[in-house]
Amino acid sequence: MERINVLRDNAARIIQSWWRAYKTKKIYKIKKQFKREMLGIRKTRRLKRPNRFANSVLEMYKNEQKRRKLDEDFEKLIMDERTRLLQMRSPWMMEDISDHIRAWFEEFYNKTGNFHAYPDPVKKGTVLVVIDETMTPIEFQETLNKKPMSKEEKKKLRAKIKAEKKKLRDKIKLRKMKEAKRRLKLKAAGIIDVGFILSDSKPIEKIEATMKQFSIDWRNVDEYLNKNHDPIKSWVTEEQLDIIHHELRELVDEYMRVEYELLRKALATDQNVPYKPQKVKKPKKKKGKKKKKPVDPTGDRTLSSLYNELKDEGVIEVVSHKDFDEFISDFNFTADDTRDEDNLTTLGPAKGDIKMVIQESMLGMSEFDISKPKSILLVGPLNSGKKLLCNIISSELDAVFINLSPEKVYKHADDMNMFLHIVMKVAREFQPTVLYIEEAHRVFFKKVPADQKEISPKLLAPFITKKILKPIKKTDKIVLLGTSSMPWAAKPQLKKAFQKIVLIPKCDYGTSFLLWLELMTENATNDLENYTYSALARVLQAYNSGDITNNIANTLNVERKMHLKSEALNPREFLEYFLTELDPPLFPPELKMMEKFSKWFGKSNKFAKMRHAIMAIKEAKQKKK
Repeated sequence: MERINVLRDNAARIIQSWWRAYKTKKIYKIKKQFKREMLGIRKTRRLKRPNRFANSVLEMYKNEQKRRKLDEDFEKLIMDERTRLLQMRSPWMMEDISDHIRAWFEEFYNKTGNFHAYPDPVKKGTVLVVIDETMTPIEFQETLNKKPMSKEEKKKLRAKIKAEKKKLRDKIKLRKMKEAKRRLKLKAAGIIDVGFILSDSKPIEKIEATMKQFSIDWRNVDEYLNKNHDPIKSWVTEEQLDIIHHELRELVDEYMRVEYELLRKALATDQNVPYKPQKVKKPKKKKGKKKKKPVDPTGDRTLSSLYNELKDEGVIEVVSHKDFDEFISDFNFTADDTRDEDNLTTLGPAKGDIKMVIQESMLGMSEFDISKPKSILLVGPLNSGKKLLCNIISSELDAVFINLSPEKVYKHADDMNMFLHIVMKVAREFQPTVLYIEEAHRVFFKKVPADQKEISPKLLAPFITKKILKPIKKTDKIVLLGTSSMPWAAKPQLKKAFQKIVLIPKCDYGTSFLLWLELMTENATNDLENYTYSALARVLQAYNSGDITNNIANTLNVERKMHLKSEALNPREFLEYFLTELDPPLFPPELKMMEKFSKWFGKSNKFAKMRHAIMAIKEAKQKKK
């Protein structure tokens, strides 16, 4: 019996030791994985809920309803407070303003024996008296005693002022000429002028002023207890008092002007001098030029019918919801460290830099009053993410997506003017709007290929500037997006049609690594060796991001995922997909192809042209030596 108990104790110890070892290893593995996720070496798998977008739309709708209710309550409070102040404070305010103006009359009469000219409405009326921008009694007395200037004296004074202004203009002009010559010498020597100062941006100044005012207003306000987001009544009272005071002052000014003229008339009678009423300068009302409204050929139709017509024809498309996080990319962190002897960068931007440029270009499509390009062309090889970026822009802006590619447009060849009129009318009424042209170089083909003649790709070319870009105003939230994988096949008009041209660069190691890390985290198991990400990114770096995405989606299909536990994933499977499973095999873009893109982009980008000019001058100087 004792022997059995000893065996049981030994067995228990062995089981406990193995269990503790297993538990310790598991805890260590979890801690290690957590540490790697915290440092950004490994990604956390994100749960993709099928109704995530629907829930976000519902939440946005609820917030919009709540915002409308708060706005209505705020407007009601303003009206109620204004009514209360007009009833209780307006008589006293009018009396105070009148007494102040009468005291001003009395002060000038007692000290000068005359009355100061009554401020004109164009100069804000008697507000000038409050802010002490009128003459003092002593200054007014001096003007009364001063002899009027003769015609010759006035002429000499005007000539003197004119000469001083001319002298100042010549001085500024000479300074600018010297600065221009200095810059030309530096430019000829290939030296970058570090003394260049960027001009202040008015939109940024407005934002900074708003932020500063916000910090001042809300510094001592505690919103923690304001759970219902009720408006601050003291602010409303203060603002309405200011508005009412200005309105009443304008009214009192009219009454006091009559009293002022009666006093001047009585003074003229006492002094036995002729009375001349003062001329009143009122602010001129801007007369808007009456423009003839253009005849609308679709004036008898509703907007919904025009929208549905374009939707039924497939011109208006519903794009799947995407965001900028789905355009996986990395920045070029080594660009600044690889400058040459002329302080010029030797490495171009990475995909992360391009994504940031596109995001900044779209700021003008939001609530910010910032200038934006009317048209953007995305240039790059196939499967580089051009169409995805257009999809993302449309989704992020929640814009109407109108496809004006040749496949959609050629059906309306008989009446292009009417078709584009409907498109632009819908685009303007349902802003924000994205007008999309796939492979935009086809619209400006140098020579139309035989397989493209059926859809008449050049049909839209004569109308882009006149019918699409020109009607777009600065305030319109409309943008023309185009993609192109063969921009050199188009005429120079392609560059003129698109204000901003963006070249999608080839994948670098950073972008390739992030692609494998993100997509494998979402599709593969957690036990995949970490070193394979770096190896896959390095070996398959030259492939485009779309090729890598398709590779992972097809290699890790549902059937392969089911066997991952029994058959470990081998990195060779991804390489074999490109070389054996595809017919013909898919190889990365050739270096000559990317050079072709860079060469075309260099001829269309003004900064690239300046760079080439500097390099040409430098090479010419080296040849002379």
